[in-house]
Order: sequence, then C-alpha cells, then structure tokens
Amino acid sequence: MPTPTHDPEHFEPRWLERSLDRYYTWGLVFMVILIAAFPLYKLREPDLRAEAKTARQQEYVATGSTQFATNCASCHGENGTGGTAPTLNSSQFLTQTTDEQMSLIVAGGISGSDMSAWGIDYGGALTDQQILQIVTYIRSLEADAPSIPDWRRGAKAP
Repeated sequence: MPTPTHDPEHFEPRWLERSLDRYYTWGLVFMVILIAAFPLYKLREPDLRAEAKTARQQEYVATGSTQFATNCASCHGENGTGGTAPTLNSSQFLTQTTDEQMSLIVAGGISGSDMSAWGIDYGGALTDQQILQIVTYIRSLEADAPSIPDWRRGAKAP
C-alpha cells in the first residue's frame, strides 16, 4: 500500500502572493503598452526626423548668412553676388560644385589666390561647423541663382 504523501505547506503568506500577482499583472500591462507604442512611434519617427532636419537647415542658413556677411562678403559680394572674388551666387558655380568641395575650399583656401584658409585646421578662424553653416547658406542660394557664365572673375548678374 502506498504511503500517503503530504504536499508541503505553503511557505509564502497569502497577502504576499496577491501582491506579487498584482506586480506581475501591472508588468504585463506596461509591456503590452510598450509593445503597442513602438509601432506608433515608428510611424511618427520619419516626420520627427524631417522636421528636425528642416529646423537645423533653417538655423544653419540663418547662422551661415551672418558668418558669410562677416567673413566672405568683403570679397565675394553681399549674398555672393560678385566682387573681387568669384561669384558664388551663380547657377554655374552651384551646379558644378559639391558641398564637400565648397567646405574644402573654405577650410583650406586656394593656393596662389587671395582665398586664404579659414578652417582652424589650416590656421584660420572658423570651426568645421561654422564652415558647414556657410556652405549651407551658399547652397540655399541655388534655387534663385542667376546664370553667370563668367562667375570665376566675380562678374555680377546682368
């Protein structure tokens, strides 16, 4: 005859078990909320990034405009419209030159010309971010840039 087995007595008080059950339940509720929130966030994220990029672009254009007026306009003319240096507000210049090329020209200058180096790494006064702001400003002129075939000599728009 088998001997009767006794289940061990419950070692946790009932109130503690109910408390743990409440924590488990709330944990599951929050997990479901998070699982539901991630797809919603993923739907909204591209718009947030686009808005942030637009805001940064506008900020860089405004700051770059000030930097350009302070450091570049004396040679390139107000708004890059020409002067003793090449006309930067020219459709020919803006379509033929990449942002990276512009950054390198501003940072390192052009040997044998009056274009000195403006980047800190080359002995100038501008940080990489300031140079990027100037390039962003110059690039913002592209939409309304007139055709100036003789832009390299600082010619102005007819």
